[in-house]
Amino acid sequence: MVMTQRQYPDGHDSPRECPRGHELRAGQVIVGWSPCQCPPCLERGRGLRGHHTYLCRDCHDDGYTTVAYFPYHVPAEGAAIRWP
Repeated sequence: MVMTQRQYPDGHDSPRECPRGHELRAGQVIVGWSPCQCPPCLERGRGLRGHHTYLCRDCHDDGYTTVAYFPYHVPAEGAAIRWP
C-alpha cells in the first residue's frame, strides 16, 4: 500500500495516513524510532540506521495495531527475520 507523505522544513518525511486510511494527525499518532540494519537504513549512514515509526491510535481504538515505517522496511536478501 502506498501512503502519502508530508515533508517538514528539515527534510524529514512522515506519512499522512496509516495503512488503514486514518489521518495521522496530532494526538492520534505515536511517533517512535526502531533501530534496524535493513538495506534502506544502512544507506542512511551512521546515527540514522533505523526507522521512524508511526503508530495509529485510531486503529488501536478499533482493536487493530498498524505501524508505518519510514524509510520503508525492506529485509536484506536471505534474512531470517522480516521485522525491523
